[in-house]
Amino acid sequence: MLYMLSETATYRELIYFIRGENVMNKNNISIQKAQKEEYDGLRKVFLNTRQESFKWMEYDSIKLDDFDSNTEGELILTARVNNEIAGFVSIWEEDKFIHNLFVSSSFKRLGVGKALINESVKAVGLPLTLKCVKANVNALNFYLSQGWTIEEEVTENEPYYLMKYEDINVLEKQS
Repeated sequence: MLYMLSETATYRELIYFIRGENVMNKNNISIQKAQKEEYDGLRKVFLNTRQESFKWMEYDSIKLDDFDSNTEGELILTARVNNEIAGFVSIWEEDKFIHNLFVSSSFKRLGVGKALINESVKAVGLPLTLKCVKANVNALNFYLSQGWTIEEEVTENEPYYLMKYEDINVLEKQS
């Protein structure tokens, strides 16, 4: 099978291309309940992604151990691509509320975020909700492209959108 490499390919995509692996294949993405031994890797994804993307926050205010306090008591699902940690989602199960969804920059635009949402639906059901900080335009555009809707705009403190996902066909689309 012949694979095409885009002009804007990441370093990781280039390595997979050279090895003859197709990183774009959704079968390369595996999602499992997070294990304690993965937490160091998840902390790094959480830290690095926030430092790269959260331009509205003070860089030095973002700490490695933020992961622990921000995910305490939540269901955490880890996404791996070819056995490398690519991202995670943490969910308040009772409320079906996605508290965190982060994908490492090396794995963005490969279907990891979509796969994490689909697995969240399988784990806790619909509808899912989340808050998306208004300044996080990339995340907002991603959620809207996946069928999320804006339910409410909150303007106090750090403005955000309360979003909802009710796509009952999501499980059929993944198959």
